[in-house]
Amino acid sequence: MIVALFATNANAQDFSDSNLPIIVINTCGNTIDNENPVRSRMKIIFHEDGRRNFLSDTSDIRTLNYNGDIEIKIRGNTSQYPPKKPYAIHTIHAANENNNVSLLGLPPENDWVLNNIAFDPSYIRDFISYGLSGKMGNYAPRCRFCEVVIDDHYMGLYLFTEKMKASKNRIDIEKKTGNPQDCAVCGYIIKADRDINITSWFDYPYHTYNCDSIMYSITYPKIEHIRPNEIEYIQDYYNIFTESVHNQNNAIDVGFPSLIDIQSFVDFMLVGEFSSNVDIYQLSTFFHKDTKGKLRAGPVWDFNLTFGNDIQTNRSRYNVWQFYNYTNEGAKFWKDLFDNPTYRCHLSKRWHELTADGRPLNYESVCTFIDEAQSIIAEAVPRDCERWQTTNHQASNIDSLKNWIQKRIEWMNNNIGSCEQCEDEYVPNLVISRINYNPKPQGLVSSESLEFIEITNNSDERVNLTGIYFGGMGLSYVFPINSYLQPNQKAIICSDSLQFVSHYSQIPFGQYARHLSNHSQRLVIYDAWGNLIDEVTYSNNRPWPEEANGRGSFLELIDINTDNSLAENWKATQTLSTETFQQNATIVYPNPFNDQIYISQNSETSTKYSIFDITGKEIMQGKCNDGITVVNTSNLKSGIYFLRLISGDQSYCEKIVKE
Repeated sequence: MIVALFATNANAQDFSDSNLPIIVINTCGNTIDNENPVRSRMKIIFHEDGRRNFLSDTSDIRTLNYNGDIEIKIRGNTSQYPPKKPYAIHTIHAANENNNVSLLGLPPENDWVLNNIAFDPSYIRDFISYGLSGKMGNYAPRCRFCEVVIDDHYMGLYLFTEKMKASKNRIDIEKKTGNPQDCAVCGYIIKADRDINITSWFDYPYHTYNCDSIMYSITYPKIEHIRPNEIEYIQDYYNIFTESVHNQNNAIDVGFPSLIDIQSFVDFMLVGEFSSNVDIYQLSTFFHKDTKGKLRAGPVWDFNLTFGNDIQTNRSRYNVWQFYNYTNEGAKFWKDLFDNPTYRCHLSKRWHELTADGRPLNYESVCTFIDEAQSIIAEAVPRDCERWQTTNHQASNIDSLKNWIQKRIEWMNNNIGSCEQCEDEYVPNLVISRINYNPKPQGLVSSESLEFIEITNNSDERVNLTGIYFGGMGLSYVFPINSYLQPNQKAIICSDSLQFVSHYSQIPFGQYARHLSNHSQRLVIYDAWGNLIDEVTYSNNRPWPEEANGRGSFLELIDINTDNSLAENWKATQTLSTETFQQNATIVYPNPFNDQIYISQNSETSTKYSIFDITGKEIMQGKCNDGITVVNTSNLKSGIYFLRLISGDQSYCEKIVKE
């Protein structure tokens, strides 16, 4: 690889047009630095129909994808070293308010990144890594190749990318409310990196002995909005998780599978290891946690030092695990996870699924993706090389990349271990059978308060729901420990239990966090180890029944034995029959709680309750009344507890959080 530390004058190159979008920035005489963003003007020349883009079209409004104000600054750490700088862009209105706008076909937002593709001779490592993660079903930053001109100087080939942030169209987690005491009722984004601030902590207890301690910090909520109890909440959650993994506690009710979204950790490791990312696990490594949700790994970020490419030493090798290579390892919990036989079996299982014919990490599929990316930038690469005085070896770089990937796949096949023990693992036949995503408001009751999802046990066996949860982003729900669905029984979870009871005169099975999208959303159910149980991506557009979109109806699966992923198998209905509900259902609310817990049930059998701390010590007990029982919890400290209910020979256990 050749890295130029000098460049010729940009005006020596005559740049006039491109097959890529052209971003033109006028700083109005301001100097862009890495401290304070400067106000500038940005125009984006982009034909959505694929026609060629001309620099001379900056005055033709028909060709402009954006024509407005921005704030711009230099961003990044080591990526700032080359003369070609990376930039952070914030789109604003004339009065300085955020301007949420769709740029280059990406969902509307106001924070963007101009990735300078630093230290990557192929120009495509970030692009294909984010793309592969997305093809695996995870959110990853969406991006578009473009060419950039700043103050009439051609700056070369860039990757226009979504910035990592809490947003409905990005890391879709609950935004922080105005209550400063709420620890667990908003979402969090955590990052392992070099940043040091009041939210930071070191991974002292279980870090790998031959590397520096890994530093974590909370990037959302912002420093000015976060409170000490919220910082403590996330740090305690992380420490409980890492201790659980360190002790190899893989029980699905109280072990590490109850604390983390296994599927997200598996996919995150596979993308990082497939690319042999030298920074994975210790730098630019993100996690996020939603309201009532498990800790999730990702999204992926910063993949320029991958696939055999490194600017220091030969760290991105095809024949090492990045979590245990005696140099730049991350926190020890990554290796502890790999050393857990059950986790490793599911890691191997997922690896073999993803490398099968036609799947995202299959060698032929990856090569096709690389060729597509290469064809997009083939014209711009020589211009960028001329601008920054680097040698254009694009063809050989791509060949080397493909050869490296082939060897990497072979090495991982031989070293990831067997998946035989979990290959044919039992998965219950649970089916998403009803979806009320946009109910018609009822008087003062909002649409969101009347949402619900129905799940049917489409089998002749009783199903233990322990560990089963809704994955992905945008909705959080984990089924209570030792809760069951009888054969062919249905259960409804809703967004607001009290409003649901009032409106439908029935007790739901439970209450999820967040709200369903009124447009389209992927609903996916996993078991505790990340095995897919069911998924549906509904839409408010045809062929999905439009009557379910705010007109008083909801979606209902016509035949429980048909494919519920197909719109043609759904109908709109208004009738919610009482026999669909889980009998003897129990609701514990609110969760998280403050000084009181309410236990609502319709059981005719005497019920006792017990509350345990995270160590398993019983700290409260009592008897439930008929209907609703109020439990005084004012003496409990903030933290994680377990509530157990025993009624006859039935037991029910739910994880609860004291704020």
